[in-house]
Amino acid sequence: MNRLFLLLRWSALGLLTGLPLLLQAQADSIPPGRFRVYTYQGETYMAGELESIDITAPRPSARELRRGRRRLARFTRLRYNVHKVYPYAVKVAGVLAEVDLALQNLPDEEARKAYIKEREKGLFGEYEDDVRQMTRSQGKVLVKLVSRETGNSTFDLIKETKSGASAIFWQSIGLIFGINLKTTYDQEEEAMIEQIVQDLEQGGYNIAYKQYNYRLE
Repeated sequence: MNRLFLLLRWSALGLLTGLPLLLQAQADSIPPGRFRVYTYQGETYMAGELESIDITAPRPSARELRRGRRRLARFTRLRYNVHKVYPYAVKVAGVLAEVDLALQNLPDEEARKAYIKEREKGLFGEYEDDVRQMTRSQGKVLVKLVSRETGNSTFDLIKETKSGASAIFWQSIGLIFGINLKTTYDQEEEAMIEQIVQDLEQGGYNIAYKQYNYRLE
């Protein structure tokens, strides 16, 4: 039994090692582009040599290169802005959850207004300088990310925690600077932002630029 097993094993090994050599030897005598059919141990094989060809990617046009560079620059700016403002959007979501929980345990409307005013004062003292230094583009991204993290527009959050009049006032101020506080987040429309955020949430900082770029060589 052991001898039979060894015989079969060595036969299989010989087939695996010898067949390629046999076919290669046969193929060496065949002109390029021609094939021959051989039978080896009851099996039929085709051997031959293909003519070599060079495969190269078409070089992009000057217009495509310019477009690719613009897209790469736009994506790089967007990624920078998302990385800059995303922590603030997460903070807003966390504070909102804390405020909602605290308001449920306060006895009356007066106590709730006092609590909101106190939290607002603390947040302004901590983050006002940072927010004032944001660019208009970063402000727009922040409004979208706040909506992503909370499920509500910034306008609705102000309206719920302050008043309708405050929300309208800040919406008017925002529009002066080109920022619509009623903006909500749509993953499909903001696919580029969503990919950057997901990469950021997974601890990564190496988005594949090639998805938004043409070959620049």
